[in-house]
Amino acid sequence: MKEGGKKLLKINLVEIKKYLLAIWIILLSGVWTINLPSLLIVGINFILLFFFLIKMISQYKIIKGMNYLIIIILLLLSAFITNSDYSAWMSYTFILSYCVIALYISNYWKKGEFLNKYSNIILIICFISIVMYSFRGVLVNHQSGFPIVQGKSISYTNFYIYLYCRELPDRNCAIFWEPGAFAVFIGIALYNTLITDKKNKYYRLIVYFIAMLTTYSTLAYILMLFALLMFVMKKKKNNMVSRTAISIIIVLIILLIMNELGVYQNIQDKLFEGLNTNTSSKARNIGQMIDMKIIQTSPVFGVGFSRYSELVPYIGMLLGEKWTVAANTFTYTGAIFGLIYLLIILRGIIKFCKNDKNAFFILVSIIYMVWLFTTQNFVEKPILYCLIFLGFTNTAFEYKEGGI
Repeated sequence: MKEGGKKLLKINLVEIKKYLLAIWIILLSGVWTINLPSLLIVGINFILLFFFLIKMISQYKIIKGMNYLIIIILLLLSAFITNSDYSAWMSYTFILSYCVIALYISNYWKKGEFLNKYSNIILIICFISIVMYSFRGVLVNHQSGFPIVQGKSISYTNFYIYLYCRELPDRNCAIFWEPGAFAVFIGIALYNTLITDKKNKYYRLIVYFIAMLTTYSTLAYILMLFALLMFVMKKKKNNMVSRTAISIIIVLIILLIMNELGVYQNIQDKLFEGLNTNTSSKARNIGQMIDMKIIQTSPVFGVGFSRYSELVPYIGMLLGEKWTVAANTFTYTGAIFGLIYLLIILRGIIKFCKNDKNAFFILVSIIYMVWLFTTQNFVEKPILYCLIFLGFTNTAFEYKEGGI
């Protein structure tokens, strides 16, 4: 084989390995069509860590973000020991391994490379989900023989490339644990596409928007409005039309956020007591209230996973709600690991968003990224740690790669 052919083959193999790692991260972050044993995940992660650590040690290179990794390790160990959270050792192991993988990617991949590969994968998932969603009327009659995936309150028929929600068939969750979670994954890819000048940018945005619409998620609609706001702001023209569009979008965002926070429901409950409430939103709001009460009692190192599981039903009953869900990444983080750990996570998110000279655009980006994780729990998901370490090392964007 000629020298040029060998070089091309080497490049292709490197690209394939990087795509496989990106797929692995997405898989562990919330794919429900594949159920992997926890010990297998631990084993694969340790193999990855072994090779990554060997590479980092063997190369004389300053590892950016190492100081944050050390702080996170110390905080996790403090929470683990202080709360005697030994039964949850696997959760701590997962998080530590995700942090090291994220540190490796942010130091040894080109700037923006991870998010570009991630966005390409999510684009394919969106396209497949839209096609499958379009045939949901056919899928309903062909569920026999396919496994059932049971969630907390709803179940899915697993078509392997698509999860058909049996109770809510008109909502698209693709291969993830629920439509709102799918919206989060799209939201990350959408943000990356808005920030970078990717090939086929407008076609990508259309696919992301269609997929988001099919989730019927309030989070998705809020993210879409934020995306429109950032899209308009990215346009250099600052005329009356742009300013008017920005004003309208901001008002719509505020109205939707008020609805998601239950402001309208609280008013309705006071005016028309006894009317039906949104069970999902109510459970999330109660869950956040429980998290805040736990944070008040243990603000430094939290209460750990085990104690949290014991406290939630008890506090939930005191608040008059038997079924709750820990759906806010940030309040849950504070409750489990304490406020110092939470501040580290928030710092990573904020640094991730500092990618523009426009201060207002940065503020909108921060609100977008924070809101992204307020209705879903990503504390034990590797994608969260990839984002914060890309923020710590300032390597989230700039790399340009051909799109699909």
